[in-house]
Amino acid sequence: MKIIRDNSILKENCYLVGTIGYFDGIHLGHKKILTKLVNEAKSKNGKSVLITFWPHPRTVLNQGESVNLLLSENDKHKNLKSFGVDILYIIEFTKEFSKLSALSFVREFLEKKIQISKLIIGYNHSFGHNREGNFGYLKKIQDKYSFEIEEVKKKEINNNLNISSSEIRKKISCGEMFEARRMLGYNYYIRGIVVKGDGIGKKMNFPTANIKIEDNMKLVPKDGVYAGKAIIENHEFKGMINIGFRPTLEGKLKRIEINIFDMTKDIYGKSLKIIFINRIRNEIKFDSLKKLELQLVNDKKEALKIIKNEEIRN
Repeated sequence: MKIIRDNSILKENCYLVGTIGYFDGIHLGHKKILTKLVNEAKSKNGKSVLITFWPHPRTVLNQGESVNLLLSENDKHKNLKSFGVDILYIIEFTKEFSKLSALSFVREFLEKKIQISKLIIGYNHSFGHNREGNFGYLKKIQDKYSFEIEEVKKKEINNNLNISSSEIRKKISCGEMFEARRMLGYNYYIRGIVVKGDGIGKKMNFPTANIKIEDNMKLVPKDGVYAGKAIIENHEFKGMINIGFRPTLEGKLKRIEINIFDMTKDIYGKSLKIIFINRIRNEIKFDSLKKLELQLVNDKKEALKIIKNEEIRN
């Protein structure tokens, strides 16, 4: 996949099929659009181009607001490449760019710089200053550009679910991982490096790997205990994850820890992919470490049951 970051003119000299959007999470709705995009390009012996933005527009338009992303930029690029997208055209989203009218965007980028032959656009996508551009707008100004347009209808995208990146963020922020999975089409995950902890979990026969998140913009699920998995050097392990302040230990700093079942080797400094399957419970303050240990025994049983049920479903 070719990645363009400098707003240069594409000189592909072939039929180019494009779509526009941030595509955070690459959820099931996005995949419907990407499938149509890639298949249409192949049918015309052309190339597919996804026109996207960096940073996330909301961080620029609402200064001071941070947007927790569902996918890191690197993971998003890997996903798009595996999906078959030929060209990723990344436009730097600035205050100045946000003032560009929909018509100016069509003329300057879609026609002049990218030179698309066909634009495929989702039913709810808007672009240009004040989000004035959408499929209806493009239909009205068809005499002002030369490419074809096609809308991906709501019923094609949503599949009876209200699928959007914003809705998925809400679900993950509430710890509703199964609901998030229904919209994403995969289990939500984070990546991190294993760092030194205080060793208290090991004393309770539940040693944990403390995780330092690789991408600070990545959305972390709601505090609590989760059933999940860890991918380490392409090997998959079952486990349970704790996110929070460890109230029994009077913790002051938020931590992400994973107790990896059947793991004996030293993994300090290793990179992990942590997959969330479903939430087990809230963080609870116990009167003693012994009571916490007894709860962890029950948590592990519940985690194994959740993981087994998920494996049966798949």
